[in-house]
Amino acid sequence: MPLKTEVMTLMLIQAPEKKVKNRETGEVAVDKQSGKVQFNVNVAVVVDGRPDAVTVVVTEDGVQPDLVPGMAVALPGLVATPWENDFGHGISFKATAVMAAQAPAENGKG
Repeated sequence: MPLKTEVMTLMLIQAPEKKVKNRETGEVAVDKQSGKVQFNVNVAVVVDGRPDAVTVVVTEDGVQPDLVPGMAVALPGLVATPWENDFGHGISFKATAVMAAQAPAENGKG
């Protein structure tokens, strides 16, 4: 299900890191459709003044290289997918990219 990021403030918590599929072998996770390496992007999501830490998966070609912890970011194409297995349930998040957020235009000028 797509998420409306316009109502959120998103801030990068730490630099994106390659998603590890198998901790024992160090195998890196890849996207099943594209074969591209996946990255975990940890962000603080603030909605109505309430922050929450969330991990969003983005493929390597969607990660802006010069991101710095603490900066405001945008997550275009952000979707939430519920999951369930024998060990539990939850919601996973995926986006097409993570990039520095555009500063809001002042007085209608940008």
